[in-house]
Order: sequence, then structure tokens, then C-alpha cells
Amino acid sequence: MRCPVCKADNETPPACRRCKADLSLLFSLESQRHNALQRARQALEVGQVHEAVVLASRAEALRGGGDARRLLALASLRLGDHARAWRLFLRDRKSANNG
Repeated sequence: MRCPVCKADNETPPACRRCKADLSLLFSLESQRHNALQRARQALEVGQVHEAVVLASRAEALRGGGDARRLLALASLRLGDHARAWRLFLRDRKSANNG
């Protein structure tokens, strides 16, 4: 995780290794996001596609990222919403090329 204060990379909470800023809330949000993505994957595996969309959307709202967009695209395909899946694919591809 990159510290928003000094931009140092950090792997362990709760404080930035360089400037000692409290990063515990950011680590908590990232943990919530990780759990939502994991639960979305599990929901897709057992055919609970709508639940997967809710969980992947929650993860995307916490912090955007290709992993959440790819899960949303896959769920959209499973729901037959090919247009949404295509838009998500293009957005993920554009993001990957810019980052």
C-alpha cells in the first residue's frame, strides 16, 4: 500500500514505515475489498451471479481495479449482458494500458 502522505510503499499496518502516518483505515478498507472479491468469486462458482455482482461492485466502490472489473464482466456475461461485459473489458484494458 502506498502512503498518501509520503508515497512510501508499505506492506504491514498500522503505520507508514517512513513517515509514521496511521494507515490502519486504509488497510481495513483493503481487507474489506479483498474479502468482497473472494466472496464474489465463490458466489460465481456456485451460480449466485447476482450476489457476485453485488460483491464485486462493493469491491469496485472501495477501490477500483481490474480484478473487480473482470469479475463484474464475467458476471455480466453469465447474466447475458454482453454490452456491459464489453464496456467493462474495454475499461479494464484502457486502465491496464495507462497504468
